[in-house]
Amino acid sequence: MSTEFLLPRRRRRIRPYLDLTAMIDTVFNLLIFFAVATTLVGGRVGIAMQLPSAKTAQPVSERVVLTLQPEQQPQINGREVAVSEIGPVLNEVTGGDFDSQVVVMASKAVSYESLVQALDEARLAGYHRIALAASPEPAKDRE
Repeated sequence: MSTEFLLPRRRRRIRPYLDLTAMIDTVFNLLIFFAVATTLVGGRVGIAMQLPSAKTAQPVSERVVLTLQPEQQPQINGREVAVSEIGPVLNEVTGGDFDSQVVVMASKAVSYESLVQALDEARLAGYHRIALAASPEPAKDRE
């Protein structure tokens, strides 16, 4: 009888493979969607204002905007209101959501008294997230 010495066969190692094609397609479609969506949203065309500048200024997104111009009634999202009506109109616009951010865009020429009255009316109505808008300071060339 012949006895053969048989070596065990090496098992083939299966390497894991992950097909990323579907994920890349999805990310690419999302990129196109957001690129198109941001161009359609664009900047809101509104009142031409000269805002004061600040180093920490940031762009204003879709929020409730309270606009103050000299010698004019305050405006909430483009709608003129009396100073005493700021609170009720804010409630109407936000649906009573007191966590909504109210951005106050006041021209440089607006009196300090008018600004304080408008801020006071918003605070009395229960809004605590109030931001003052400003335009960014122009970058200065550093030498």
